[in-house]
This record gives sequence, structure tokens and C-alpha cells, in this order.
Amino acid sequence: MSSSSIRMTDTYGQTPPSVFTDFDWIHQHQQELLDKYGECSIIVYQKQVIGVGDTYAAALQDAVRNLLPDLGEVTPVHQQLSHWIARSSTLICRTKSAG
Repeated sequence: MSSSSIRMTDTYGQTPPSVFTDFDWIHQHQQELLDKYGECSIIVYQKQVIGVGDTYAAALQDAVRNLLPDLGEVTPVHQQLSHWIARSSTLICRTKSAG
């Protein structure tokens, strides 16, 4: 049974330091992440993508499945990846196993 859990909110003024570094990491690697996963939602913890999905809920569910049981409570970040250019076709979210 897993003892780890994901908390997506913080008490005001008590933001874990990893939240800031994870958002910085996402910003610095945004093009790589778009190339790998396409337009989708990702959940990142300690500079690693732990969840991917077409929606926030799907990405969070994927993160819960991928979370190591001995981590305890973690506070990852969510980011919606998207290209800011108009396209006639829709990009499909790629799972982590897809290249």
C-alpha cells in the first residue's frame, strides 16, 4: 500500500522551495517538453515529469500512479503545455512511453 500522497495546494506563505525550482525547470525546458509530450497537462516534481494527460485530472491521476511509495507527501506543480501558434490540426498528448 502506498504511503505517498500528492498535495496540489499550499498553506498561504508556506510554499515548498521545489515549487519555484520546478516552475523554473519547466520554463527552461518548455520546448523539449512540448517536443516529447505535445500539447497536454504535465505534473512535475523535483524537475521530473511524473504525470501526463490530456487534462489536469488525467495528468494528476497518472502522477498518483507513478509516485514512489516512500516519498511521503509531495507538492508538485501543474503546467499546461501548448504551442502559441494557430494550427488547423490538433496535437495529441503523448504518453511518457511514446517517443
